[in-house]
Amino acid sequence: MFIPPQALRHAAMLLLTRGARAVPRDASRDSVGDALAALAHDLAALADDMRAAPESADWLLAEYAHIVKQMPHDFDRDAANAIAATILSRVSARTPAVEPRDLFLVYVPEDRLPVAAPLAIELTKRRVSVAFSEYEVSTCEQLLAALQHGLEHHRAGAVLVTEPFERRRCELTLPDVDRVRVLRHFGPEATAALADWVRLLRTRDVVK
Repeated sequence: MFIPPQALRHAAMLLLTRGARAVPRDASRDSVGDALAALAHDLAALADDMRAAPESADWLLAEYAHIVKQMPHDFDRDAANAIAATILSRVSARTPAVEPRDLFLVYVPEDRLPVAAPLAIELTKRRVSVAFSEYEVSTCEQLLAALQHGLEHHRAGAVLVTEPFERRRCELTLPDVDRVRVLRHFGPEATAALADWVRLLRTRDVVK
């Protein structure tokens, strides 16, 4: 299953948790159903606002069903999930507005500020367009999904392998070795080399 970026996961879980808690314990079956349908609409709107990838729909529905299962109320859970599936189907049908970039950066949360953001800034100064905010990963499953999603939308990618990254003990299998680089060293020379590589790919694409 595709795992959405951390920002969407956090916002969705917050929305679902608050929405479920807001339903009174003594609410009637119909009231609970109406509240959950409204919550599903809010979840779909959140996905639209955050420009969620169509693949996010399954994850959103799974988290919705998990929250519904935990609710103490007496209501038809299968019906609530079926209604949510219909509402959230618009997420899977939408065409995401993804602006193609020269490079996407995959990294773990601990490296966002000290490594990924400074690298993105330096690459931008070298006229390399970068996508990185949506490629923060916490698990091995998210790593693979991020690589696949990034290669679908951008020219090339780089995985920032640091000590926090290695603590995840993920098997780093690259889906396209010609378009993804693994960075283990960081600094001006590494940044310049990465920018040169991206420009070479850009030239190759133009020649094609």
